[in-house]
Amino acid sequence: MKKLTLLTCMQLFIMLLLSPLTAQSNDNIPVDKKTASLLINEISGERAMDYIHKISRFHRIRGGGEGSGFNRAVDYVVETLDSLGLKNVNVERFPSDGFATYIGWRSPVGWRVKSAKLWMVKPRLELIADFSHQAVSLMPYSSGGSDEAEVIYVGAGHSDKDYEGIEVKGKIVFADSGSGATVHRNAVLKRGALGVVVGPSNRESRLEFADLIEMSRLSPTGEERAKTKWGFSLSRRQTKKLLRFFKGKKSKVVMKAEVDAELFDGEMPVISAAIEGSLFPDQEIILMGHLDHYKPGANDNASGSAGLMEIAGSLTTLIKEGKLKAPARTIRFLWLPELHGAAAYVSKHTGIDKRGLLGINLDMIGEHYEKCRAYFYITEAPYSAPGFIDVVIADAAAYVDDLGIRSPRGSFIPFNYKKVGYWGGSDHAVFCDPSIGVPSIMLGHGDVFHHSSYDTPDKCDPTELRRVIATTALATWATAGADDHSALKIAAAVHRKWLDRLHQRTADSIKWLLEKSEKKKFAGQAAYMYRKVLAYSQVLAGIEKKALADVEKLCRTEESRRFFVSLTESTVRHVLVENRSLKDFYRFLCKQKKIAAKGPKLAALEKKAQKIIPKRLRRGPLPYNFLYEQLGDDYDWYSKNWKKVGTSSRNKMFEVLNLCNGSHDALFIRDVISMEFGEADIEFVIHFLQDLKKLKVVEANI
Repeated sequence: MKKLTLLTCMQLFIMLLLSPLTAQSNDNIPVDKKTASLLINEISGERAMDYIHKISRFHRIRGGGEGSGFNRAVDYVVETLDSLGLKNVNVERFPSDGFATYIGWRSPVGWRVKSAKLWMVKPRLELIADFSHQAVSLMPYSSGGSDEAEVIYVGAGHSDKDYEGIEVKGKIVFADSGSGATVHRNAVLKRGALGVVVGPSNRESRLEFADLIEMSRLSPTGEERAKTKWGFSLSRRQTKKLLRFFKGKKSKVVMKAEVDAELFDGEMPVISAAIEGSLFPDQEIILMGHLDHYKPGANDNASGSAGLMEIAGSLTTLIKEGKLKAPARTIRFLWLPELHGAAAYVSKHTGIDKRGLLGINLDMIGEHYEKCRAYFYITEAPYSAPGFIDVVIADAAAYVDDLGIRSPRGSFIPFNYKKVGYWGGSDHAVFCDPSIGVPSIMLGHGDVFHHSSYDTPDKCDPTELRRVIATTALATWATAGADDHSALKIAAAVHRKWLDRLHQRTADSIKWLLEKSEKKKFAGQAAYMYRKVLAYSQVLAGIEKKALADVEKLCRTEESRRFFVSLTESTVRHVLVENRSLKDFYRFLCKQKKIAAKGPKLAALEKKAQKIIPKRLRRGPLPYNFLYEQLGDDYDWYSKNWKKVGTSSRNKMFEVLNLCNGSHDALFIRDVISMEFGEADIEFVIHFLQDLKKLKVVEANI
């Protein structure tokens, strides 16, 4: 009887937490106000801004060895962490030679550069580019050399067609549409050119910035090191100026490149620091950010690296001063070479799925909204690894927003943030892969200037830095110190989010059925669509259960854990109610259209898909160019059948592999990716699984 009373009290507690008043209150954070005040007042956007200035001095190209800009940036971060009083600061160095691979990701080659200049010799003498003026002008991983030759214009320079009837061997190639690595591969590696000079892409948002230089990186493998030459990037103004010599009355153009750089067996340093947990040291909250990038690389990603330093220093100071007790769980900080370094780290730390409760990736967190035309986004984890940290972050952001905090030299612009669905592109994509097992999200901004010479510290805003860092610190401290009471609050937020998502899914399904009912083919498709909308609600129930199971790990007593069984069971009842509404609407629609309201039906390929149960054979996500490189011409199927693939193709491919766990069938996988990223044809899923099987990435009964 006593247990029943406690369970009833817990249910009432959750109901109160789910009430509209609570959901809208700025008190909806799982830390007390005193702790929140201590954290927010200790965090400084000004200090973070100073860290950005210092990190952005270094040309931080991953793979660098002794004396490289990246290694000097590593030394600076380590020295600063030591001065801040952090313990357990460690640097792990992974071979990076273009041959070594980590969970299938081939390491970059090592690279160092001292100087590089590009001169026009004819028709007049002019300095075109100088690495010491703008580091971005030299393409990273350029090899050294001193070459003088005629310049040959090849248009975009991206395809074989651009080189038809043109001899470029022993010449310098000029292309005008970005993608320096592609131009270098076509002109140098395939045709023997001495080097490449490449203008910017036609990205519409950058057309007005005539002097902006886009970062364009060469990507040689270990086998290609000996053949790799050099590349320079030009601004739009420089490109237009140079094009004049190749149009109308042609003038012979001769250039000279002087590059002091080398490719070698390098290394990827990963910095790790930790604030040890007092009760559960083997459970970790993992904060990550990539330290590498071209110079200056301020927002991308000196800002995220600086944010980690500020959080680590602020928490350490508050604990040292006795204002905060040590967290119950360990807080792990990682400064990584982006993606490749993450792959190397998880390949060594194979038990990370048991230690890592969640991950937060800080990538481009300091943007000045007006200068960078940005907003702050909270990128959710994928449906395959939902976790719970995104709801904690969202509530913390709302709390910070209500406070209206700013920094002395920062802007007065309101906090402009929103949650967005999953997309990859940074280190969280590695950690949240289910085979790695750390549900992770990304915090950052869109930025018109990223990967360009305009990504400078003046584009950063101390106010925005303080807001984002405070949001992250609140969520980190809340989860690192969570007890049963906190876990129940987090569970309430997860359940609230899930109910919103379920209701939205029902509304979207009704709208979809209604729109399709206006088409002539509706009578023949109605039963197939009916199956899909019912399945989507069931998929959401599975996501909710998995997220709640992750929250349950924060509980310390068996009594609290039992409550999660009750909350999870409620998801089933909610789905039944929603599907009853969908069933009634479907029947109503069929009656209006004077067609038979047939039960859920499977197409022939869907029946086949139900029997296909794939299981992955490797850890981690696929490298981004893996399929293109391995499939060759067969990869064209996806572009030719883009309607069957639908939107967000890369994320869909990522998620298909995530769901290949030996228990999900191909039809279920189709339903998940369709609900998450937009409709995908079952033919796409089956074809993709066949390709994965052919490449020995999965085993499947296809």
